[in-house]
Amino acid sequence: MGRVVSFRDEIRNYLRKKARKLGVKGGEAGIVSYLQRAGGALNLNLHYHLLVLDGLYTTGEDGAAIFTRIPGIHNDELACVVRGVSRRVIKYLRKTGRLSEDGEEVFIGDTSDENHGALSHLKRASISSRIALGPRAGLKVRRIGSSFGFEEEIPQSQSYGCMSMNGFSIHAATSIKAHERDRLEKLLRYLGRGPVSHERISLSEGGNILYELKNSYDGASHVMFSPIEFIEKLASIIPPPYRHQVNYYGCLSSHNKLRPKIVRSLAEESNNEASSQRECQNHVGVVEESDNPSVPRYIPWADLLKRTFGIDLSICPQCGGKVRVIAAISDVEAIEKILKHVGLGLDPPQVREKDDEAYTYESFY
Repeated sequence: MGRVVSFRDEIRNYLRKKARKLGVKGGEAGIVSYLQRAGGALNLNLHYHLLVLDGLYTTGEDGAAIFTRIPGIHNDELACVVRGVSRRVIKYLRKTGRLSEDGEEVFIGDTSDENHGALSHLKRASISSRIALGPRAGLKVRRIGSSFGFEEEIPQSQSYGCMSMNGFSIHAATSIKAHERDRLEKLLRYLGRGPVSHERISLSEGGNILYELKNSYDGASHVMFSPIEFIEKLASIIPPPYRHQVNYYGCLSSHNKLRPKIVRSLAEESNNEASSQRECQNHVGVVEESDNPSVPRYIPWADLLKRTFGIDLSICPQCGGKVRVIAAISDVEAIEKILKHVGLGLDPPQVREKDDEAYTYESFY
């Protein structure tokens, strides 16, 4: 968490410094951070994607929010931001014992893993692109193609709006105007994308799992995992419980006084839409059943699943009709009766015995 806070502070200081030249004092920046836990080879690679407003919000004499856009950004200014981030993060890592004075990394793991030594072991191996369990424990992940060694996945770019220093990099070449909502949606989907792409997964003739690499600087086209190695990599990138992967800072944070003035809530949008519908219905002579319909303050779970996976669970896949919940059945006898009627078994699938497993947990250590 200290890394994104350092980045947030440096960006805020940079924007305020430039705003002072425009006669604006103080002001709040707006930042949304997405914590990404996986690299392009399914390795544990913690990094942040940040969406930053290109300006500051201040409060006018009448209490209204005023936005001041900061023009132009140059590489020398980005270098100052990267230098500040590098200094802050290194100081934080040394203070928390994750980095020695001579620059050697010390892996501690998440505090949530204190009682889960196996999970910490998986994460250590995933960070170094090695296998933690099974007969190939300790070996590098196999790379398919003309690979001759392992290179860093993230390149150090020197193009406009991109600066890197001491392993820290910043990309500020993507700018989206306020009216370009489609581009903004596309960018947000990229920032918050899932760690695994189904389209890049395939099976080899020997039953191993191939994961296609989008970018490779050593000639490799895929990484190859056995089934248990693949599950191991997936387990290592699962976020710890009770940790937010998306965070809001500055004027976009939930406790900031400016947020209600610049962010429209779902209830307000629903109220505005309902008011427009009532005006239209009154114009054509339609009578509503209720003058004050209740406005939902949350997005239904089916809509969230549709956005995430592209599957509409509210539509029947056979007839195309609307699906709705008619009952929640908890009575055992009623459940058994329904399962028998549809031809499904009453007993759950059997759990494999420990002696029949190809690999056991104890055999890994």
